[in-house]
This record gives sequence, structure tokens and C-alpha cells, in this order.
Amino acid sequence: MKANVQARDERTNPVILVIIVVCLLYAIFNSLSIFALGLFGETTVGTLTSYSNRIDDSRAPSNESRTVTKGYRFSVGGIEYKGHSTYRSDEAWPNLKEGERRMELISYLPFFPRVNKPTHLVDFSELGVAGVFHYSVAILGAVGLFWLLRREIWRKKPRNGE
Repeated sequence: MKANVQARDERTNPVILVIIVVCLLYAIFNSLSIFALGLFGETTVGTLTSYSNRIDDSRAPSNESRTVTKGYRFSVGGIEYKGHSTYRSDEAWPNLKEGERRMELISYLPFFPRVNKPTHLVDFSELGVAGVFHYSVAILGAVGLFWLLRREIWRKKPRNGE
């Protein structure tokens, strides 16, 4: 019986708790930024600074066979911003050669341009119902997990002898 009581009083390792909280915050931030950029974002033309893709699974379903990584820059109000994105796709351009320039449409928030993504990743018509549902569930799921963790996060460390 005493071992059972002691097990209930032990706290979760704070490092593990911080990792979980950071991952949940990232999921919420990423999903909310997709919605914010899709609803309130403005579009500009940017320049790719890097591009690469790799085949992950040649038998994968549509838009899941490759991992694409893009680096880009764009200007808003005379200030240059940089960004990068990594996503799954079937897109297979050749990698950028030295001095080669490619243009990319970039969506950004007018009041905070550091929140930005390539436009095709935030366009609701390209995301489709499944994409919008995915990001909605990610937000609700992360908030739900925070709700479940709230007791563990705010629980005080038990004193010796109690």
C-alpha cells in the first residue's frame, strides 16, 4: 500500500514535461499560422535560395513520396525576410544550380512578416477539406493534451514525510 501511495506522489521528470509542452506549442503555432496565413496573409514573389528533394518511398500515395526542402527570401516594405519550409510532395524539380534563380509565391502576415510560408502550403483550395481538418484536429488535440497535462504541470512537489 505504501508503495502505491509513493508512486502517486512522484512527479514526471521536468525535462520530459518541457519536451512535451514544447512539442504541443509547436503544433499549435504551426497549425494556427497555416490558418492565419490562409485567411489574413498577403502574397508576394520571393526568390528560392535553396531547393532539394529526396525520394522517401516510391510506392507511397500521391503527394507523399518525396520530402521537399526550400529556402527562400522576399522583401516587404524594403526589408528582406528569409524563410524555409519542409513538406511532403511529389514535386521533383532539379536542385538549384550555382547562380540559378527561381521564383516562388510567398504568403506572409502583413503585421508580422516573419510568419511566412510558400503560398501553395496555406491555400485552402490546395489544402482541401482533409488538410483543413488535419490542422483543426491538430489544434484541438494539442489543446486537449494540455488540458490533460494541466494537473501534472501545476502539481507541487511533495514534501518529505508527507
